[in-house]
Amino acid sequence: MVIILKITYWILYISILVILSYEIVLFILSFFAKPVSNSLSRKRKSLILIPAFRESEVLFSTINSIKKLNFPADLFDAVLINDECDEKVISKLKEEIKILDVNLSSHSKIESLKKAIDLTKGYDFIVILDADNLVHPDFLFEINNSISDKTKVIQGLRLPKNLNSTFEKIDAMTDFVYNQIDRIIPSRLGLTGTISGSGFAIRTDLFQELIPIINTKGGFDKILQSELLLRNIPVEVCSTAIVFDEKTMTAKSYSKQRTRWLYYHFYNSFKYGLKLFFTGIINRNLNQIHLGLISIRPPINLIYFISFILIITGFWICSFCSITIFLALVLFSIIILQILIKHKIFSFNLILSLPLIFINQQKSLFNLRKAKNDSLKTEHFDSKSVDEILQNSEVTEEK
Repeated sequence: MVIILKITYWILYISILVILSYEIVLFILSFFAKPVSNSLSRKRKSLILIPAFRESEVLFSTINSIKKLNFPADLFDAVLINDECDEKVISKLKEEIKILDVNLSSHSKIESLKKAIDLTKGYDFIVILDADNLVHPDFLFEINNSISDKTKVIQGLRLPKNLNSTFEKIDAMTDFVYNQIDRIIPSRLGLTGTISGSGFAIRTDLFQELIPIINTKGGFDKILQSELLLRNIPVEVCSTAIVFDEKTMTAKSYSKQRTRWLYYHFYNSFKYGLKLFFTGIINRNLNQIHLGLISIRPPINLIYFISFILIITGFWICSFCSITIFLALVLFSIIILQILIKHKIFSFNLILSLPLIFINQQKSLFNLRKAKNDSLKTEHFDSKSVDEILQNSEVTEEK
């Protein structure tokens, strides 16, 4: 038993130290990276797809933001994929946008997208949005200007559209952190980014090839990015293409959302993580190695939990290991703190609420099985307009 515990300790120690060190090195290197300037590219025609399951008034704000896009009307179309949405809302929206009615048993986003494949012919890129997303007026303009002849997938930046309650801020906090460490920093260094689930554009031929082979009820973004990198197709990032995303307002919604996220995080880790990592080593492909490490990396709060366990138990097994993990964790925490301060979300009240994150994360771990056969829909309530958000936001800092 003692031998097994020591072996487990060393495996966890090496894994966490590698993950923390890797994130620290990328953060430091990003300060020396030279910005890449894209020349103005030719305009490409895009189709915006909006899967919506049992949504109501929030759709009005979403569609209105699309109507306000600063982009030639003949170079984009939008389709709302209606899966049991409010009939009164849909009847009003039919005058403003094309509606694709679907009857699905799983009610998953990926099944909705599969139903829209026949509509994608004749377009250069397919843009995926969530039903609660509000697009910045310059979203398509920024995406288009960032697309080169080599671009096959490009992810915009999702920012919160509501930051009122504690759980909205906690939800937004994780978005800000992952935006920075998984998208902005890697893209500065020429590495692949990750897909957020919405606010991204994918070349039509790739959409038609890959969407049909994804059969999970959730987490299609993680599966999609893994399939892309197995084909050596990196995800580019355009941090000036902004999409506003609704943050969860209650503990129940937050726990439900985390349950779905955690299940498909671990699903992707086991199915693709190590495969990508070792494929990258064999192929000497930095993008595959990078996404492999990102895929097998535990969620940040679990990194902290495991690190604390390693620091404590290390005093009986290897005191040097305790010191190295502690120092790496401090440096990593400085990075997280810098990100939160930059986005003005760090506060004393947020520190006091950190136990809420841990408690709800544990609840999510116990409910992981629900995510396999349940769409675990998150309710959407915020009906702000994009104009209201722009008046009270600082998105120009991202630009």
